[in-house]
Amino acid sequence: MTWPPARTAAVLRIVGALAIASWVAGCGVVDLATPLPPGSRRWVITVENQSDRPAIVEVAEDAGQEGPIVGTVSPNPIPAGATVDVMFGIPPGRGWAIFVNPGPDRGPLITSSDVPPVAQGKLPVKIVIGSDGSPGAQVPSLPGWFGN
Repeated sequence: MTWPPARTAAVLRIVGALAIASWVAGCGVVDLATPLPPGSRRWVITVENQSDRPAIVEVAEDAGQEGPIVGTVSPNPIPAGATVDVMFGIPPGRGWAIFVNPGPDRGPLITSSDVPPVAQGKLPVKIVIGSDGSPGAQVPSLPGWFGN
């Protein structure tokens, strides 16, 4: 049986798209395996890691220090010396925060109250990890953002 060229091309496009999607998901570029609760949001934040070590970024319960993980980050860790757009899976409600290189002496970088509750997609925020591994955020001076 011979398929018409248009049908063959359509089948090849579908197979190619599925192969690329599988490869991307397998590389950790998009976290498709971790379900998030209803009402969750997807954010994209540029992260610039100026250090010579990979940086860990997590969405966790905010208890002043990092609590249990409640969201997703992909890719993670952020490679040394790289600037990447990172996809965050943010749970609904309050009480979560974004932690960078968490530890006993390092609290949250971005809390749920720093960002408007309707924010989604690509955010006007940039996370910068200094050469010593310490995090900072470049944020807009807009109403509802980081205390404005």
